[in-house]
Amino acid sequence: MIFNLIMGACLAFSATACSDDDDKDFDAVTERAAKVNIGFSRYFDANGASTQLKWNSDDQAILRLASDGSSYMASPIRPGQTSSLFLFTVKAPGAATVVSYWPTDAPVTVGNGDVGLEIPAIQDGTVTPLLIGADTQSISSYEGCDITLRQFPALMMVSISRGNYTVESIDVRGNAGEKLAGHVSIDAATWAFSADAETAHVDLATPVSCALDGTTIAVQVAPVTLTEGYTVTVNTTDGHSFNVTSSSPVILESGEIFITNSASDTEPSHLLIGGSDKVHIVNVAQCMGADYKAGLEWTWEAEDAADILGIAKSRCDHIDDCKPVDNGSKILVSSSYNWCVLLDKASKQVLFHALDCANAHSAELLPGNRIAVACSDGTTSNHNQVRLYDAARSNVLLDSSPLVSAHGVTWCESTQRLYAVGNRQINVYSLQDWDTSAPKLKLEKSITTPQGSNHDISLADPTTLVVAGVRAYLFDVNTESFTEMPHFAASTQLKSVNYNPLTSELWYTDATVPEGTQSWSTHTLRYATDPAATSMAGSIRITDMDVYKVRVLNW
Repeated sequence: MIFNLIMGACLAFSATACSDDDDKDFDAVTERAAKVNIGFSRYFDANGASTQLKWNSDDQAILRLASDGSSYMASPIRPGQTSSLFLFTVKAPGAATVVSYWPTDAPVTVGNGDVGLEIPAIQDGTVTPLLIGADTQSISSYEGCDITLRQFPALMMVSISRGNYTVESIDVRGNAGEKLAGHVSIDAATWAFSADAETAHVDLATPVSCALDGTTIAVQVAPVTLTEGYTVTVNTTDGHSFNVTSSSPVILESGEIFITNSASDTEPSHLLIGGSDKVHIVNVAQCMGADYKAGLEWTWEAEDAADILGIAKSRCDHIDDCKPVDNGSKILVSSSYNWCVLLDKASKQVLFHALDCANAHSAELLPGNRIAVACSDGTTSNHNQVRLYDAARSNVLLDSSPLVSAHGVTWCESTQRLYAVGNRQINVYSLQDWDTSAPKLKLEKSITTPQGSNHDISLADPTTLVVAGVRAYLFDVNTESFTEMPHFAASTQLKSVNYNPLTSELWYTDATVPEGTQSWSTHTLRYATDPAATSMAGSIRITDMDVYKVRVLNW
């Protein structure tokens, strides 16, 4: 039956076409039969996956005259195929330019020889299909018209590398100022077109974290040639931006994908790792989920300082903290083997050292180039106290203050106070006689912590400290109140916790289940993105030393 219908339609069309050969009113606008073959080209979605449409029996195709925009509909004669013949009855001159598009309700304007459509200058990262095509032929000819519906916009897939940031939006532009978005006006006969916006902006409905893996964001742009290449600006949730750019010409074709160079933060996140006899700096983006060596960029070996310290190499061990100071240009390193050094990061030169800080567990650089060292448990007079040194004079003790099981010290600029954590207390010190040659640490108050066995104190923001050991708590320096961090509810041996309230990120070491040769050590740097969640979001393995603490060089 279908065959008979097709043959009948074709015979009828042939009769009409033959009569057109002798049509003296070829240019007259009259009712004509138009045979049009309309096929789908595949198109790509926001994930870069291709879709190939087929005509269904209940579909209808649209045909519009470019001259006046008049619209006609017809059903496919060959359903189930990517391309089908359609028979339209149109009111047109003998020769005309016709336009078709899919979906048929797409916001496309046709008339006066032009086609108008939108490539939004502000997008959301999704891809809306808009397949369009045109042909200019004798309307009633036997050959008919042949239209391929192709996705009009080109698709730029912006590749963003893994890094310690969350992408909020991106901007794409041509380096020569080409118009690549906005309202597009197309000459239906020549298919030459122009757009009116130089930038395509993608504002993601849900920001994408790149902490564990990179991402790709789809941007619909006009199919133009970017003669001097492109620039993509990536904007993160913390207000930071970084670019990826290329100066090579790029041809963006309708319906095709172009993948950009990988964009990555120019300052990728780095961690300081302290343990055994070494301090390492690693690039998080290169070793997240893997061994630290994949991102290893810097190492200091304590044995290299043995002669300066005047101790045996065997005592250049048990590093328990490695804190970046002076905007990351210097590193304070402390050891449970009774020493502390201040390093210049670039040269690895020892700028200061002290050898009488018994069981040193942490240190802090204070205003005026002084150094406070937390000296933990032991039986000598140098144990269980916070000791004060002049960074310009090695081994010169300025002052000391008792603190049982002193494990951590941190300076808070907003209160102008030093906070030192011990077994179950925080000592708060002001700086007394600081402009003299005999400065003192004046104990202002002692605050009882929710748990004992405190091992770490760190600054989260100008008014918030993190206290960790058995569980972890945020301490508000203004209200002097504690708020538990649920992520650590099961932790009993936290050695270090670093928290970024702006992004909710955490880097920490936890020896609740020890790894390595010591009861206090771990082989895992742990990463989380929500202090209220119970699971980790990622980790870095370091199995060739007993790790005690991790510090964030830059988030």
